[in-house]
Amino acid sequence: MFCLVDFRNRPQYKYTFSKQEQALEALKRIRNNPLGVTVFFADGRREYFEKGLPQSFSSLFGKTIRIKKGCHAKYKIRELNNLDGVLKNQSEPETASTANWRKKSVFSLFMLGNRKVYATLAIVSLLIFSSAFYFQNQSGQNASAQSPNLYQTEGQVAGASDAKTEENEDADSLKLADEEVVMNLLGKIEEAKQGEFETEILRYIKGRPMEAMAPYIAREDRIVAAFIVGIAMKESKFGVYAPHSGGRDCYNYWGYKGRENTTASGYSCFNSPEHAVQVVGKKIASLTARGISNPAEMISWKCGSSCAGHGAENVRKWIADVGVNFYKINAKENS
Repeated sequence: MFCLVDFRNRPQYKYTFSKQEQALEALKRIRNNPLGVTVFFADGRREYFEKGLPQSFSSLFGKTIRIKKGCHAKYKIRELNNLDGVLKNQSEPETASTANWRKKSVFSLFMLGNRKVYATLAIVSLLIFSSAFYFQNQSGQNASAQSPNLYQTEGQVAGASDAKTEENEDADSLKLADEEVVMNLLGKIEEAKQGEFETEILRYIKGRPMEAMAPYIAREDRIVAAFIVGIAMKESKFGVYAPHSGGRDCYNYWGYKGRENTTASGYSCFNSPEHAVQVVGKKIASLTARGISNPAEMISWKCGSSCAGHGAENVRKWIADVGVNFYKINAKENS
């Protein structure tokens, strides 16, 4: 057996092959994959995604340093040992973030307002309670089954099949109820996080025409939302100076030129604030997925394919102005 290993010689068990030729072919396919994306983390890790970034990337993996198109993970091929996955891995060097975490008091985890800890405790408590209820119910049914019953001529307990069927139905119902409660709880936690993000965004755009877009911006990934707010401040002062059509606001606060109900000057005219954020957010998300992570790399929004005719000072000022609010929003950790 052969497998791909990372730069620390750790086996990647999702890439295992019976022949070395198959491993070589897979490695070649990974490196030439047009959809592949590599994420660079602050601790030096590199995570490769064959089908592009997942939709829940930010909430699952947290803050990254940069994202680049293609495979930049240093995979190699080696023979898979029998003891791979059995022996304990050697301890990795302690990173700065790990050292800082160990310096913190454990009591800080339970400070008032730490929603992650409270949510985790609530879910664990709910699962323990459900398990206890289930075992108690099962024990009661077993005890009742041992009580005197009417016997059939062949020695089978009358009604035993019915009792077993009811027990299975109760267990299935309880399992479904537990899953529903957990999903509802997770949904409420996600809604609370989105509400906090919306409040944060309103601090920058409240009192401006863009204020109506706050609930929809809060649904986007943090880096996308940071670009939406940062570019809108530069291009329209959060909607104060924006294109209109037929006397109505086009909700285009980014100077976006697309195919949506274009005006005479070529700007898109959106149907609603939600429609505007959906279209522009999708465009920005596609750019961040290609590795754009700061206003300087987003300069194509202003210049297009070339900034030759825009002047160096205008380009510098656009980058600086967009960065005013972009870095304030994107610098915060996802809560």
